[in-house]
Amino acid sequence: MGQGSNFGQGFQYGIGSWQPLAGARGAVLTPLAAAAKATGYYRPEDIDIDGRALAAGNVRFCGNNTGRDSARYWGETICITDGTVAASASGSTVPEATLLVQGSPEYNMPDNIAHQPTRGNWIIHEDGSTGAGFKNRNNDLWSCLDDGRDDNTTSDGCIRIGSLNDFDAEWTGGFFDPSGRHFYVSIQHNSNGYGTILDITGWR
Repeated sequence: MGQGSNFGQGFQYGIGSWQPLAGARGAVLTPLAAAAKATGYYRPEDIDIDGRALAAGNVRFCGNNTGRDSARYWGETICITDGTVAASASGSTVPEATLLVQGSPEYNMPDNIAHQPTRGNWIIHEDGSTGAGFKNRNNDLWSCLDDGRDDNTTSDGCIRIGSLNDFDAEWTGGFFDPSGRHFYVSIQHNSNGYGTILDITGWR
């Protein structure tokens, strides 16, 4: 992403533009992106569409750059807007990337993400290093408010809503049903060698 001279490393937030990558279908993207001076993100993992924005006819989606906690880069969650749905199809819109949640030793290596249709919160799945050497911490599920009517553009707060008691496991692939009352999420890499799928209810 980038607009004018606002592109490449160090310009991961702000307004930008969509650029085509020259090359045959199926080509390796890394050299094509470097040639186009595309903005680099580290380990983008997952995105989800902002259902409320879509209902209003606008394009907005949020996703995670997982990071690498062994290098003390805890990752981050960013959001991108791209005008109206109709305009975005024309390729003439101006996308804007903003930081939603900055990673930390507690909010560590965000992986999957799910938009909660009833409240508009973002459910973030951690995939950080766990166990001995990492303060015996587990991977958590976080529910993060969207940005509200305050002076910044970041989340208005996050809370833990689930924590695994298996140091080998991680949350992955969570999504809500259309009613927003059922959250289906997988737990993989379990110590017993079997994955688990949960249906978490009780949402309002």
